[in-house]
Amino acid sequence: MELRQLRYFLSVAETEHLTRSADALFVTQSTLSHGLRQLEAELGVPLFDRLGRGLRLSQAGHAFRDHAARALQELEAGRQAVADMSALQTGTLQVGVIPTFLTRFVPDAVAAFSARYPGVQLTVRDLRSGQIEELLIAGRLDLGIAFHPASREEIEAEPLFEERMHLVVHQGHPLARRQRLRLAELAGVPLALLPASFATRRLIDAAFAQAGVTPLVRVEMESVDALLQACRSGPLATIAAEHAALHAGPDMRAAVLTEPRTVRRAGLLWRRGASRSAAAREFVALLRPAIARTAAPPSLQGGVAQQE
Repeated sequence: MELRQLRYFLSVAETEHLTRSADALFVTQSTLSHGLRQLEAELGVPLFDRLGRGLRLSQAGHAFRDHAARALQELEAGRQAVADMSALQTGTLQVGVIPTFLTRFVPDAVAAFSARYPGVQLTVRDLRSGQIEELLIAGRLDLGIAFHPASREEIEAEPLFEERMHLVVHQGHPLARRQRLRLAELAGVPLALLPASFATRRLIDAAFAQAGVTPLVRVEMESVDALLQACRSGPLATIAAEHAALHAGPDMRAAVLTEPRTVRRAGLLWRRGASRSAAAREFVALLRPAIARTAAPPSLQGGVAQQE
C-alpha cells in the first residue's frame, strides 16, 4: 500500500469524481484510476460503487476512509516534526472553530500566526462542535476550538475560557431594566433561540429543566446575530453568551441568568493520543493572549448593562 494510493482514495472520496480529483492531484485520470484499482485489489474489496460517471463510497470505503485519513495525519505529523526543526518554515495546520468563536479572537491569532510563520499553510474551518470532533477523530483536523468538555471519548479537551449566559432584550422590553434574572422568571416569556442541534441550545434547555421551567420558544434560528436582530423590536427575547450579549448594540439590554448559574465553557480539542505539531502548539500560544484581549470588560459595552 502506497501513500499516493491513500491520497488518491481520500481525494475521490471527497469529490466523488475522477476528473476533478485528477485535476486537483495533478495526475492523469488513468493514473488515478490505476492507483485506486491497485488499492482495491490489495484490500480485496471495492471501495467505490460506480454510478454512471460518478462514484460513491461503498460500505467498505466508508469503513476505510477514517483509517486512511488518520494514517496520513500521523505521517503528516512526522513530516511536520521535521519541519519543526526548521523553525516552522513549512507545513500545514488545519483548525476547526465553532461559528460563535470564529469572528472573535481567532482572526487575531490567525493574523499573528501568518505573520510569524508565512511558510505554514493555515486553514480555519467554520464547523459545528459535533463536526469538529468527528473530523478530529478522522484525522482531518489538527486542532478544534469548541465546547468543553468534549462529547466523545476519543477527544481530549483543555479548558480555554467560560462565558455566562445572558437574557438579551430590546431596551423597550418589559425585562430591559433587570440586571439579574432567575431562569424561573422566564416562564411565559417569548424566546428566540438556536435550534436543539446546537450545543448552546442544549445547555440552555438543561438549565431550564433544572429550574423546572418549560421555555416558550417562539422562534428558532441558526445564527446568534440573526436572533439578536429579531429581538430588536417586539416581545421576543433571546439567550446569548456573554460576549455576544454585551456587544449586542446600544439599543439592547442584557441580564445575567442565575439559579441555576448558566455558563458556557470553551475548550481546545485534540484527538486523544495524536501527535501535537509545533504549528498547533504555537497557534494555541498566540490564541490565548488574543482571547485575553477580546474578553468582555467589566464595564458598559455598546450600551448593554454589564452585570455583577
